[in-house]
Amino acid sequence: MDPEEFLYSLKRKGDKIGLDKVKDFLSRFDDPQYDYDTVLIGGTNGKGSVTTLVSNVLTEAGYRTGRYISPHLAYFEERISVDGESISKDELWSLIDRVKPVLEEIEEREPEKRPSFFEVLTTLAFLHYAEKDVDIAVLEVGMGGRLDATNVSSHIVSAVTTIGLDHVKYLGDNKMDIAYEKAGIIHQGNEFVTGDKDPFVLDYFKKVCQERGAQYGHAFDRDHKIKRSPLRLELSEYGELEVPGTADWQAENALVALGVLERLKKCGYQISKRDIEVGFSRTTLPGRMDIRSERPWMIFDSAHNVPGLKELVRAIGDLDYKRLLLVIGILDDKDHKGMVDVIGPRCDRAFTAEPVSERKLSSEILAHEMEKYCPAESYGNGIEALDAARSVWKEGDLILVTGSIYLLGDILRDMEVDEI
Repeated sequence: MDPEEFLYSLKRKGDKIGLDKVKDFLSRFDDPQYDYDTVLIGGTNGKGSVTTLVSNVLTEAGYRTGRYISPHLAYFEERISVDGESISKDELWSLIDRVKPVLEEIEEREPEKRPSFFEVLTTLAFLHYAEKDVDIAVLEVGMGGRLDATNVSSHIVSAVTTIGLDHVKYLGDNKMDIAYEKAGIIHQGNEFVTGDKDPFVLDYFKKVCQERGAQYGHAFDRDHKIKRSPLRLELSEYGELEVPGTADWQAENALVALGVLERLKKCGYQISKRDIEVGFSRTTLPGRMDIRSERPWMIFDSAHNVPGLKELVRAIGDLDYKRLLLVIGILDDKDHKGMVDVIGPRCDRAFTAEPVSERKLSSEILAHEMEKYCPAESYGNGIEALDAARSVWKEGDLILVTGSIYLLGDILRDMEVDEI
């Protein structure tokens, strides 16, 4: 068994939602989450990109910086890193060996307090950052915010990128219910910034900030212009900033990251214009409008819900291709019919697959939905589906690989093996 297998074995346990169990578990290790400053990034889409941008700039500014993301793309260890270096398997095993006796004691004496997979993983991240003596950790919310394990940190800055309908089973089936859950990361007296555009959501965030004595900010409330080829932001305070990616939404994520960094400066962090320029320019965002090959032309993007796919469709609308060959696999807790209705009309042919996850949606069900719009074939995994798409690719066609990040990760791992 490797560390990933052990941690995933915890998914069957401790799945009651709330913060009491993770607080209790962390207290048994002297609350490592309070040993350094933290920043918490939530939102329906874009939070991983913002987390990466902010952490890279902080590292460039000379701060020892932890980064916590969820889920991973290709390798489990990507979830926990310091200054861009992922935790090693040996380090992860060492931490697991440290927490296992406590887990066993809870299981034997207080089973009602046993933590879940994500709560244990978050604890391991907090412990790792304490052992590595970080100055600050930038944490991506797993789901929601109010009851997410990351929210036990006393973060000095929090951000919500966007609000969209996702995880409706847990967070609610309308934007305001979801906004309530996301607003749970606004703590008393902290700095807050958002990139959402819905006026009702923004008014709600302002109200919450007022009630909690937090400082509200909107990422787009500044003079700015998005330029393309290459993607960059034009800002009066910074001139032109190069932004990783090709799509407008990646520039919008950069604006949220900039808002977070400026609020960290208000908290006393020394971050220069050059730190931001270099940190942004050195950031890569694998799996996000990620051009993986030109012959065949392939783009990978982890648009895993309806809002994400809408942005992806908008982005590929600017591309000049003959046929769109879609490789897609999604999880069964997503609105797969809504996702198909967004991407289906743009497709010429679809190759459906099943992500490497217990929550995978049947590729046959997905293919059946796609057939409303184009010929579709189902495959057992993303590697087989991509091979099928490659076999029919012709010059000028675009192969778009999208959906669950677990699907993309499986394919990318296979591509790395082929390149060795």
